[in-house]
Amino acid sequence: MLSATEHFLNWMYGIYMPSLQSIMGPHVYALQKYGVSPADDINTALAKLQKTAPHLASLLREIAYRNSFSL
Repeated sequence: MLSATEHFLNWMYGIYMPSLQSIMGPHVYALQKYGVSPADDINTALAKLQKTAPHLASLLREIAYRNSFSL
C-alpha cells in the first residue's frame, strides 16, 4: 500500500511530466515508426528510442534540456 507521500508524488509525476507531443508538436508522428507514441512522456520515449534509434534519443534529450524539461 502506498503512503500518502508516495501517492502524491506519483500523482504529481503523472500531471507534470511533459508528453512528447508537447515538446515536438506535429513532428512527433515521425517517431511512431520507432515504436514511440505521441502520448509517451519524455523518459519513456527516451528509453524506447535508446534501443531503436540512439541518435534520435540524443536529439530528444538535447531538445528537452534546452527547453528546461526535467528528465
